[in-house]
Amino acid sequence: MSYVSVSQLTKRFGNNTVFEDIDFTIEKGEFITLLGPSGCGKSTLLRSLAGLNPVEGGQVLVDGVDITHAAPQQRGIGMVFQSYALFPNMTVAENIAFGLKMQKLAKAEIEREVTKVIELVELTGKEKQYPHQLSGGQRQRVALARALVVKLGSCYWMSLYLR
Repeated sequence: MSYVSVSQLTKRFGNNTVFEDIDFTIEKGEFITLLGPSGCGKSTLLRSLAGLNPVEGGQVLVDGVDITHAAPQQRGIGMVFQSYALFPNMTVAENIAFGLKMQKLAKAEIEREVTKVIELVELTGKEKQYPHQLSGGQRQRVALARALVVKLGSCYWMSLYLR
């Protein structure tokens, strides 16, 4: 059984069908890339997997669990937006911790996980800085760290990177 299984996924905006009956699987640890022209539905598909866009049909399973209609904070999916979507009024640490707070994790666990991922993306010492105080590459690493820190159980399982 695949780790992520998408079957018959359909998304529409009014009369506009963005995608219909999409089927694919992703194995644990596999890295995938979506390629296509602007406007073909890549970002909409990723937003749908993350729970930011509801779908009109189909099913998304992660490790055998149906997350098709689960709230974004219950899916364990991190997503790095094209614009990074950092909160300008939050520090690096607060931006990274945001998803974990939405999952209502204990403060000590949030701090532990944020510290680990800050070290991973080499932002140690920048925890109290705000996005406007960072370089573009540092802001990108904050967005990546925010996606990586969201987890399901004890394993990081999916971070979606958009270009």
